Amino acid sequence: MSQFNFTVSYLDANGQKHDQEIYLDSQDYKKHYEQNYSTLMQNYPPDQAEKHILATKKHYIEENLAHQFGSHTALEYDVAEMIDTLDRDIKGAL
Repeated sequence: MSQFNFTVSYLDANGQKHDQEIYLDSQDYKKHYEQNYSTLMQNYPPDQAEKHILATKKHYIEENLAHQFGSHTALEYDVAEMIDTLDRDIKGAL
């Protein structure tokens, strides 16, 4: 498993836009996913569970953004690219 960096734009306290690299760890991502996967599969039919699994993956990224940015609000980032990169690493496709 690996750690990946992604560029995220945010506004500082003066309203200036900045880019910052954030880091997401595929091992932590996998652990978060696995903790929620079985519960979702038990609580929802498969077609609905998949929708909730995607939300779980997005939530992991949003939690990490909030932690890494502190008081700044992330404005622009490609959540689909982040999920795709982390998923491919977990599956060994990278």
